[in-house]
Amino acid sequence: MLMNMLTASISIASDVDPTRPFGGSNASTHNKLAPEKGFVLSSIIHGDGIHTAVINGKIYKMFDYIGEYRITAINSHNVILRSKSKRLKINIFKSKGFKSHVLKDNVVENTVANSW
Repeated sequence: MLMNMLTASISIASDVDPTRPFGGSNASTHNKLAPEKGFVLSSIIHGDGIHTAVINGKIYKMFDYIGEYRITAINSHNVILRSKSKRLKINIFKSKGFKSHVLKDNVVENTVANSW
């Protein structure tokens, strides 16, 4: 019985985002989309030659793949993803919302805005 309680508390603890501020709402989890439906860029980190981005809750670095898309650029305010036929630009802002715009030549620009 004690072992079951310990296991349950460990699995519950793993579902909590350790970077989320105390008392914050779970509103950001409602904006997370599966990679095939869209991308949510929640953080960009630049350090000693290593640039990383948190997309859909996972940490990626340059040239990593997210499904069919490869990360080709991590900039201060956006990340560029490319597949064989598409180029995605995912932006990070301080307001809520998710927009997707199809531009000319099969270029799709996804603008992701998050609230902090």
